[in-house]
Amino acid sequence: MQAMDIANDALDKVLGNIKAALQISIPILLLILIIVAAISFPFWQAVYSGSDSGARAFMSAPMGMARAVVIPVILIVIGLYWVTVAWHRFVILDEKPAGILPKLHLGCIWGYIWRLFVLSFVIGIVIGIPLAILSNIVGGGGQINIADYSEALQAGPVAVIFNMVGTAVFAYAFMRYSPFLVAAAVGAPIRAATGRESTYWAKNAIFQLAVGYALMSLVSTFIGGGLSTGFWLVDLAIVLALQWVAFMFTISLLTTLYQKSVANYSDNEETDRIMT
Repeated sequence: MQAMDIANDALDKVLGNIKAALQISIPILLLILIIVAAISFPFWQAVYSGSDSGARAFMSAPMGMARAVVIPVILIVIGLYWVTVAWHRFVILDEKPAGILPKLHLGCIWGYIWRLFVLSFVIGIVIGIPLAILSNIVGGGGQINIADYSEALQAGPVAVIFNMVGTAVFAYAFMRYSPFLVAAAVGAPIRAATGRESTYWAKNAIFQLAVGYALMSLVSTFIGGGLSTGFWLVDLAIVLALQWVAFMFTISLLTTLYQKSVANYSDNEETDRIMT
């Protein structure tokens, strides 16, 4: 299966199950947004309208920082990975929501978030630090922001190149290990090394996908800067819609890699066991 085959399969998972994708994700995201809005709406309204005094007043109030940043971030993380786990389980286990909201598998969600943190941290240390040092030596500024080129574009072409390399390498390593995450979501945890070994068959396709991701993230930086209607609520709705599409496609891509990789790896292990 080549890169386009994997990408098309992931896209088909979303488009072919668009009703389920909306039923699984939208109620959770709306619930989180309602709670976050109730907690910190005055602050974000001030931010989007450019009222520095309003934002500062909210932040200086008791629990202002927690209401403006800390609690919303925690809720958004929980919401996103609730959707992620529910979607993985729907596609792989055919687990459908029994009510308005999908089942909250807290153990699986925590396992997913913890593995994601560890994986991202290790990749960042192994890849990010050497690249940042090299970038600083050759005049790239020494800062690598994965999939975010806004600062690199201001720093110059060398910084953009290093940002692109860092994004592609990070994406490649992340996808190679991604079955390690998805397995936790479906309650069948595997070792990180097993996740990497299981995707060996698709290493060339994953490299192509990683390079494509680095290029698309650069393009989205240019496009994102020009998306403005002048109405902050409309702008927010457009951004959220685009992020939903990208988010559902991404987790579907990880689902596809898990299904193809772990199944093939398990079959090969069983064949080797029988042969020996």
